[in-house]
Amino acid sequence: MQKPDLPKELLMLLLLLVPIAYLAIIWNWLPSVIPTNFNLNGQPQRMGNKSDFLLLMIFLFLTNLALYFLFRYLPNTEEEETVLPPATAAHRREYYRIRFMIHIYLAIFACLVIFMISRGLPFFMERWTFAGVGLLIALLGAYLRKLQPNHFVGVRTPWTLRSVDNWKKTHSMAGSLWLWTGIITIVAGFFLPLITGVFLLIFIGAILAALPYIYSFRLSNEDKG
Repeated sequence: MQKPDLPKELLMLLLLLVPIAYLAIIWNWLPSVIPTNFNLNGQPQRMGNKSDFLLLMIFLFLTNLALYFLFRYLPNTEEEETVLPPATAAHRREYYRIRFMIHIYLAIFACLVIFMISRGLPFFMERWTFAGVGLLIALLGAYLRKLQPNHFVGVRTPWTLRSVDNWKKTHSMAGSLWLWTGIITIVAGFFLPLITGVFLLIFIGAILAALPYIYSFRLSNEDKG
């Protein structure tokens, strides 16, 4: 197993902590009552508090942390029982680049949300949060649909690693699933309250992880007759 690049891993962990550190620094200056929904004239229609906003930030942090561990420990570069080409230094660099892009996106998005709240700017808290997460899911879905077999990224089940056909079909299905789920998440964010949306996204995350795995397994069994 290839040893991780510790400086890069530490940098990604620091990216996870940047929004939390920013929030901690300005916490005492945040308004105690936070408008979370506005009408077309910019007038607040619903009010929240700092606890609601903290819940939102914890959710974003846990989402980022889950993605870190998923991409950090999921890859397996062992080449036994696989049809994939050998892993190269170029593959590893591309993998790190993708991980950086995801964590930078989430860090910037979370900091932008905190900044807008701290400045008292009109802000649709639930809408923008779910739109940001939904956009990330949709972009990952579009990426999965065109992803070629590799040792690092994708739906890497025992069955996709043993069959190029299984890999392509599974990633076509998973890519479409993630893409449309992301779009639906963006639209749903305009109607769902914060706490309901958070729990729904946790459930969606489990579905997005489980269905491609099950689909890959079923394809493998179909091929065996």
